[in-house]
Amino acid sequence: LRGNTLVVTAPREGGVFDMLFSGNRGRLALDAVIAVPAGTAMRISTVSADVTVRGRAGGLDIASGSADMSIEHVSGDLRLRYGSGNCLVEQVDGTVTSRSGSGSAQFGRVGGALNAACGSGELTARSVGGSVRSRAGSGRFTLNAVHGDVDLASGSGPMSIGLPAGRPIRLEIHTGSGRVDSELPIVDVPMSKGAAINVRARTGSGDVRLFRAS
Repeated sequence: LRGNTLVVTAPREGGVFDMLFSGNRGRLALDAVIAVPAGTAMRISTVSADVTVRGRAGGLDIASGSADMSIEHVSGDLRLRYGSGNCLVEQVDGTVTSRSGSGSAQFGRVGGALNAACGSGELTARSVGGSVRSRAGSGRFTLNAVHGDVDLASGSGPMSIGLPAGRPIRLEIHTGSGRVDSELPIVDVPMSKGAAINVRARTGSGDVRLFRAS
């Protein structure tokens, strides 16, 4: 305990344990189960260990080389940085920032903005209250319900975007080889039902689907 901060540190490969037990080099592992009060802010860094966060966390910052992550509820902001792996997050009340090399990132409800980037992988979100910005070398984007501006770009991969009823939408859609399929009605009415949502989506190859969010 350093002041009000609980610090848990495991020796890395090549550390004191490897020097004492050279025959077990590269095969040592440590499982850590840590119980803290609900709403505690956390910072977690691993090389290849999977991360599971149950209950309600405060602000959460996770960095990993290659790991799967499962997170139930973050009442603050969430920051993710990982080389490869799959990430499942049920709810974030604040904003999300995610950076990855490859793998999937699946979010339930995000109250704030969602900012993501990956070399290759899949981004899925059930509902995003703020803006969405995502970049990928190749990957699939699926946003089932967005309530703020959307800016998506991918070298290759399909995109699906669910937009709310009763809001004007401004669209800028480009696909190099693919089709644009819009299920949204086009009507000539005064734009008086709230601010417009700006949707910008660009993909080198892949279909773009726009649909009404449930």
